[in-house]
Amino acid sequence: MKRTALLIIALAALLPMHAALATTTLTSVRVSPANPKVGETVTITVNGTLESANCGIRMEYGGTDMPREEFVLSDKGGQLPFTISKTFSKSGTYKIEALGRKVGKLTFGCEGNVSTMVTVAAADRYTAPSAAAAPMSMAGACPDGWDMIAGQKDPSKGFTCAPKKPAARLDCGPWLNYFEKGGLIGCKKKK
Repeated sequence: MKRTALLIIALAALLPMHAALATTTLTSVRVSPANPKVGETVTITVNGTLESANCGIRMEYGGTDMPREEFVLSDKGGQLPFTISKTFSKSGTYKIEALGRKVGKLTFGCEGNVSTMVTVAAADRYTAPSAAAAPMSMAGACPDGWDMIAGQKDPSKGFTCAPKKPAARLDCGPWLNYFEKGGLIGCKKKK
């Protein structure tokens, strides 16, 4: 009987401690930019009130190929808002969730579950200017930082772009030699 009473008293003493550990409340999650494209790095921000102790969150990226992740938020680090960076590999609409969950054996979950939807657009692709009725000029056929390869007279019949050559050679210093080969430039060890 005495052991049971002691156990009840010990458990009752732990209840306020559990409440104190779980006083961090998640209030929102947002993605920036709001309309990302495939391959673009996005920032996911979880907001909330961090009052005391540590608590755990689980991030889920529904419908993506990204695995869920668990994090411990600490009151000592002032970790709210909590931010992480991600890159989506496929277009589509995804549910991003921050869920208050126990992490490990000693960290209670934060209070609350928050989510947002994000629509990821396909990445932009460079397309060659369409052949119009008038003959196409050589100027502007390639994007900035690129030049049309010499010898191509009429871009409407096809063309190839290569990176522009630098205005000046690289300074390779006294121990390396400058080289140009196959459209590449660089510095390599002297022989």
